[in-house]
Amino acid sequence: MPEMDGVTAIRTLQRINPQVKIIAISGLSTSDKVNAAMINGAKLFLPKPYTCEDLLKKLHQVINLQ
Repeated sequence: MPEMDGVTAIRTLQRINPQVKIIAISGLSTSDKVNAAMINGAKLFLPKPYTCEDLLKKLHQVINLQ
């Protein structure tokens, strides 16, 4: 993203809606980036490349999280 990194985006979305459910998606799936996203509120992680089926499964999972 040209304006902000993923962690900043997560924090911004959470300020707008504290109940937002976030799926972090990245082609750079280093453990540091994944951990930072999860620590800051992402519920799931989906590495690139992914299929429509992969995305639908993650959406189903995040929608059904309590």
